[in-house]
Amino acid sequence: MKSLRSLFSIPRRDKSTEWVYFCGHSLGAQPKAAPSYVRRALEEWSWEGVGAYFSERAHWVDYADRLRDKLAPLVGASSASIAIAHTLTTNLHLLLAHFYRPTSERYLILTEKNPFPSDAYALKSWAEYHGYPDAVVELSELIPTTEKVVEEIYRLGERLAGVWMSGVHYLTGQFFDIQKVTQAAHAVGAWAGWDLAHAVGNVALEIEAWQVDFAVWCSYKYLNAGPGAVGGLYIHPKYHGEKPRLAGWWGNRLETRFLMRSDFDPAPDARAWVHSNPSPLLLGALEASLDIFAQVELPAYFQEVRYFHQRLRAGLERLPHVEILTPKEEHGAQVSFRLRVAQPRTAFEQLLVQGFCVDWREPNVIRAAPVPLYNLPEEIDAFIQAVATLPLE
Repeated sequence: MKSLRSLFSIPRRDKSTEWVYFCGHSLGAQPKAAPSYVRRALEEWSWEGVGAYFSERAHWVDYADRLRDKLAPLVGASSASIAIAHTLTTNLHLLLAHFYRPTSERYLILTEKNPFPSDAYALKSWAEYHGYPDAVVELSELIPTTEKVVEEIYRLGERLAGVWMSGVHYLTGQFFDIQKVTQAAHAVGAWAGWDLAHAVGNVALEIEAWQVDFAVWCSYKYLNAGPGAVGGLYIHPKYHGEKPRLAGWWGNRLETRFLMRSDFDPAPDARAWVHSNPSPLLLGALEASLDIFAQVELPAYFQEVRYFHQRLRAGLERLPHVEILTPKEEHGAQVSFRLRVAQPRTAFEQLLVQGFCVDWREPNVIRAAPVPLYNLPEEIDAFIQAVATLPLE
C-alpha cells in the first residue's frame, strides 16, 4: 500500500527532529488538512453566526449525520446504526442506562481482566445504582483464549445480563473475537456491548453482521481526529425506534426538533441516543481524517496493519530480554511487551531519548503501534535495533 505519510504532520521532539511516532494507539498524528477543515468551521461561524446551522454552505444542523457514511465502513455497520457525538464514556453511560436493566435473577456483567479504568467506573456505577455492587465480573486471565471467554459466559449463564468488553484490549493489544463472544452472550440471553476505542481504524470490523447490540468508541487514536475528539456510538437496527432511557434534545427527530415540543420524538435510528449537538470544530478534524481513510482500500490497509505488527514482533521476538504480551494472531497494530532488564523504566526512558515515541503503562508494559498511514518499515527496524542495544543491567 502506498504510504500516506505526506498527508500527516509527524510530531516533533524539537524544532528540527521528528519522533519515530509509535503512539497512534494513544493519540493519532494530525492530518495536515485538519487545520483547514477546522478553519472552515471557524469562518462559517465568523461570517454566518447562528445562521450557519441552516445555511446552504455550512448546514451544521446535520453535519454529524453527513459524516456517518464516511465512518460506517470503518466499524462495519450501516450509516443509520451509528451516531457521531459526545465522548466514549459519556456514550457508554447513555447506553448502559438503556441496556442494563438487571433483575434479581439476571444482573451480572462480564468484562475483561483489567479493563480500561473509565469502562470499569461506568460499569460499576450502574451496577451500584441498581443495587448490585458486586455485579461486575472480570475474566480471570489477562490474555484469555476465545474458548475461555465463551466458557465463562456459559458458566454465568442465566445470571448474566450482559457482556462488555474491548474489541482490542488497551494494555495487551489483544483483538478479541467479537463475533464468537457476541454469539455466546446471546445464547445465554445476555446482550453484548463493545468498547471499540482501540479497534476502529486499526482492525477490520463487521459489528452489524456480528450482531453486536451496541458499541462506543473515541476518534483520537487510530482515527486521528485530535485530542478530545468527538466520539461515536452504534445501536443494532433491532433497537431502532426505541425511546432511550435517557433522552436529549439532539436525539429528537430533525423534522420536529425545532418545534420545541415538550414530548420527545426520537430519531428513527441510532441518532435517538444523541444528547447534544457536536461541535463543528471537532467534526471538521474528524472529517479531515475520514477523507484520508477514503483514499485506501480498507481490506488491504488492515492487512498492512497486520504486516507492520508482525514485522515489529518478529524483530522483538529474537531478543532474549523482551517478553511480548500481544497474542500472535489476535492483534492490530499494537505490540505490547515487557523488558527483562534490571531497570525497565530507565530502559524505556532511554528509548525516548533515542527518539522513539512509545508509551509506558503500569506496572511494566511498553506499548508500540506502528501505523501504516504515517509510519515506515525502516522506522520499525530502527526501533528493533534500539531495543536490542538497551543495557541489561
